[in-house]
Amino acid sequence: MIHIVTNNPRILVLYPGAKWILGKPIDVLSECRRRVQEGYLLLTHPLMGDIHLLANPFRTAILGDKQEEVDTLSLQLVEESIEKILSVTLEPKDIENFDDYQIIDFELVRAVMKSDGVTRNL
Repeated sequence: MIHIVTNNPRILVLYPGAKWILGKPIDVLSECRRRVQEGYLLLTHPLMGDIHLLANPFRTAILGDKQEEVDTLSLQLVEESIEKILSVTLEPKDIENFDDYQIIDFELVRAVMKSDGVTRNL
């Protein structure tokens, strides 16, 4: 089973079982870190997309089932992603593009789900 953590309302439309985070990307990544520390495996990079999307205010991560031990690579990726996100500030002009940012995040997640053959039934 997969677990989705997101602050993007568009994700909830397609994946209503996703864990909703009311907050910023750092809050999504913090929840991912908490889950990885509990043993969940990170299935997607927390900063999907290219470097220009770091300022995207919407973030979605996909995790796998809980494992016996903490996956050190997953933890390292989340920690590095948190550091990168903390280095970015949202420009006022970016706020006008919230809808576009939601769509970009949504399409990245949808492409991953489609390519991995994961059903939308969470």
